Amino acid sequence: MADYGVSAGQFVAVIWDKSSPAEALKDLVEKLRTFTGDEGQVSVENISQLLQSAHKESSFDVILSGVIPGSTTLHSAEILAEMARILRPGGCLFLKEPVETAVVNNSKVRTTSKLCSALTLSGLVEVKELLREPLSPEEVQSVQEHLGYQSDSLLSVRITGKKPNFEVGSSSQLKLSIAKKSSPPVKPAVDPAAAKLWTLSANDMEDESVHLWPRRRTGKREVKGTGELPAQVGLWKLLPGRCLPLCQLPLPWDAGLQTWGAGAPERQQSQ
Repeated sequence: MADYGVSAGQFVAVIWDKSSPAEALKDLVEKLRTFTGDEGQVSVENISQLLQSAHKESSFDVILSGVIPGSTTLHSAEILAEMARILRPGGCLFLKEPVETAVVNNSKVRTTSKLCSALTLSGLVEVKELLREPLSPEEVQSVQEHLGYQSDSLLSVRITGKKPNFEVGSSSQLKLSIAKKSSPPVKPAVDPAAAKLWTLSANDMEDESVHLWPRRRTGKREVKGTGELPAQVGLWKLLPGRCLPLCQLPLPWDAGLQTWGAGAPERQQSQ
């Protein structure tokens, strides 16, 4: 039983068909029950009734099919899919089946590669061949009687496959390495005192002594193609006999801003 990975406490299913000798089947089941113990379980199922069985999915740790000495069981795609369904995630299937070594068209007996492909299509992984050996005289006779097939190029092959560690339809979150987007630059907080300084109240706007005049900036760099220097806007308060500058604001270049307003204070025009 160590060849099948059976241990104490496991649930094992043994699949048989009409080609399986009854005594050999009974002997195999007794040996399996010795290995699994009281906490385990060994179920015996005829392959022709497997699709109608009431086994829930993920019921067995190990499934053995066609491994009974003298059996010549063939496994259809539906049977393989059902075995994969009732296997627990991580469980193993061990099967034995006669295979053709020659290329025969429309043969009911598959080649080893086609049998491995059928196991893979049923949803099993890590499918591999364990043993290949000639058919015994009893098995050759069984193929002829139960399968109605005769060939001199038949072998018996043992293959195993494993159910993935997840159920069909289950989901799992994938951990993807994605660079985090850079955070947008945070605007600096406005100093309340500065905001108050640069804010005009309604009273200021109605004050006729407060005026906006453009002002030439000193410097050697002229605006290209104009001969003019960049400008600023000055906020001035007219007092008796003098102009009091309140603040100066830079202006972007605009040809329309190059005409200096008439009536600007002489002190402002000279700068």
